[in-house]
Amino acid sequence: MKRSGFKRKPNAWDKIRAELKVKFEAAGITACELHYPGCFRDNYLGFGHSRKRRNANTPELMREVALFCGPCHDVIEAMGEEKMSKIVREIINNRAVKIS
Repeated sequence: MKRSGFKRKPNAWDKIRAELKVKFEAAGITACELHYPGCFRDNYLGFGHSRKRRNANTPELMREVALFCGPCHDVIEAMGEEKMSKIVREIINNRAVKIS
């Protein structure tokens, strides 16, 4: 009997993430929005939430994100939730294009 790989059940974040990927691409946001020293610019990208993901438990908070490369995401995660939240919200508010 051939076994396939483990498949996890999609959750709310998976669905929201798929929507956000399309919206960010359409808005032209395809590179890291932080640009800290060591930034990978347009490689190893992912969404960084305004709250720790375990605390981003509503659809509104799950959508309150910015696009970060891995190294920049690591730096902002280490700052703590309050400072991270402030930075992500500043990025969102200062965008030329609004993501709905």
